[in-house]
Amino acid sequence: MHKILANTVFLGKDLQILTDCHSTNDLAVSRLRSGMAAEGTVILTHHQTQGRGQRTNTWHAKPGLNLTFSMIFKPDFLKVDQQFVLNMAIALGVQKELCRLVSGITIKWPNDFLSPEGKKIGGMLIENTLSANRIAASVAGIGINVNQHEFPVPMATSLANLTNKSYSLEQLLECLLISVERYYLRLKAGDQEAIHKEYLSQLHRFGTWASYEDEQVFTGKIVGVGKHGHLKIKKQNGTTSSYDLKQIRFI
Repeated sequence: MHKILANTVFLGKDLQILTDCHSTNDLAVSRLRSGMAAEGTVILTHHQTQGRGQRTNTWHAKPGLNLTFSMIFKPDFLKVDQQFVLNMAIALGVQKELCRLVSGITIKWPNDFLSPEGKKIGGMLIENTLSANRIAASVAGIGINVNQHEFPVPMATSLANLTNKSYSLEQLLECLLISVERYYLRLKAGDQEAIHKEYLSQLHRFGTWASYEDEQVFTGKIVGVGKHGHLKIKKQNGTTSSYDLKQIRFI
C-alpha cells in the first residue's frame, strides 16, 4: 500500500505501508540498492518482527499500537566526517514533535528518546552508505512507543502512559515527518552549528553530574559531543574523556 502525504516537501511523498516485515531498515536498504526507493521514501510497518536498535539490541513493539518506520535520505552535501550532524538533525526533528505532546522529552546520547522520568519512549538507528568522501545515502529507522501500555522492561513507557490519551498513528507520523524534514532542510542549508548547539541543549544529563561506567564506575558530567559523535564527559578529577557508543554506560 502506498500513500502520499500532502504537507511535506519530499519526505513521505512515497509512503510504503506494510502489514508486517522483519525490519523496515533492512527493507529500506534493500529497496534503495535495487533502485526501488527514492530520497524521501518512508517505509512503515504495523508489525516489525526483527527491529534493531543500538548495541545490537532488539526493538519490541506490539502490532498496531506503535510507530515503526524508516526514512531514506541522500545527504551527499555532507562529508563522511559529518555523519553525526545528520544524526543530530533527525533526532531533534523527532524530539521536537514529541515535546509538543509531552514537555520534557530529552535525547539520550546518541539517539534514544526519554520521558521526563528517564524512561525510554523511542529510539532510532541510522545506517549510512558512503561514496568517496560523501554520504551517498542514509536510512533512518525510528521506533516510537505510542498507544502500548505494558512493556517487557520497566524502563520503557509510551505517549499513552504519559498523557492518558490515545493517538492517531497516521496523524503522528505525518507530524513527525514534517518536523524531521524541517531540520533536514536546515542542515542542507548549512545550519550545522545551530543544530549542534540545539542538540546539546536537549541532551539528557548535559551539564549535570551523574554516574557512568567505562572500565570502572565514576561520576562525571556531559560537556559536549565531538564532531564524530563521541560523547565528552568531564570527571570529578578534572580530566575530560571522549567515548564511543560501546565504551560508556549510563548508570
